[in-house]
Amino acid sequence: MEEGTLLPAELPVRNGRVYHLDLAPHELASNVLVVGDPERVPFLSDEFLAERETDRCNRGLRTITGHVRETGQRVTITTSGMGAPSMEIVVNELVALNEFNLSTGRRKESFEPLTVVRVGTSGGLQADTELGSLIVTDYGVGLDNTGLYYNAPLPDAECGLLERRVRSLIEETIPPDVRFRGRFHPYAVRADCRVRVALEREALHLGVPCRRGATVTSPGFFAEQGRSIGRVAPTIPNLADLMASVDTGIPGLKMENMEMEASILLHLMGAFGYRAGVVCVVINKRTEGTFLTDYREPVRKAALVALRAFRVLGPGTD
Repeated sequence: MEEGTLLPAELPVRNGRVYHLDLAPHELASNVLVVGDPERVPFLSDEFLAERETDRCNRGLRTITGHVRETGQRVTITTSGMGAPSMEIVVNELVALNEFNLSTGRRKESFEPLTVVRVGTSGGLQADTELGSLIVTDYGVGLDNTGLYYNAPLPDAECGLLERRVRSLIEETIPPDVRFRGRFHPYAVRADCRVRVALEREALHLGVPCRRGATVTSPGFFAEQGRSIGRVAPTIPNLADLMASVDTGIPGLKMENMEMEASILLHLMGAFGYRAGVVCVVINKRTEGTFLTDYREPVRKAALVALRAFRVLGPGTD
């Protein structure tokens, strides 16, 4: 292999397509909408795209690329799967599709960064946040350890403060005799400011209830979010309430919601120099124990907000 060329084991390619997403570079748009549930991909495609230029599904990861019906803007809607590890795979393959010649394994001499927005669902942490409302992420805290494998610099001083405060609160809460005390190393991230502002403005223009907030990313759904339905006690008691109580140290910013993918998306895309943001629907209220079972309409509105933000951020015509 030539010097500087990735070996097949580092970037697996089959028939000119990346291994997990099963996409070829020409099938990826410069604006990418990422959703967790693969069934949301065709749902949003039917709602917003004029046609399906590309429609592929592999290993449970559905991807559709087409042009937005109203604007003509080319967009890819793809699946992250559940959790930070799955999102990490998808993010790296999106970057590989954008930056590498898959035939040679060499990075292109020049490329335009992608703009990526996660449209997801989440649990609301604050009592005054209504079910069905949108949270646009400004800062985030990853409780997963996926991000720790990427030595990305702190986005700003506030991220360092947020990391210290969350870690200290977790350590104070875990009883001294618990086996895994001292093993938690939260990392803080920040959304691209241009994307965050565009999402907030478009939600305002559409009249969709929306809040700017800090987002907690958990590595799982049950004990990792403070749910206790099994017979093994969670290491961190009352985790959701604990995260809701965090003083971020950032004026006007509360820990608003908890989900499972935002941290690694923002961590990696920020380090790569790509624009990335997150907008999530609140579908359950941990303070009240309530759950919104039919959330298709607020997810549709969140996706519309993201697509309008793409238009503002431009160009995305490919």
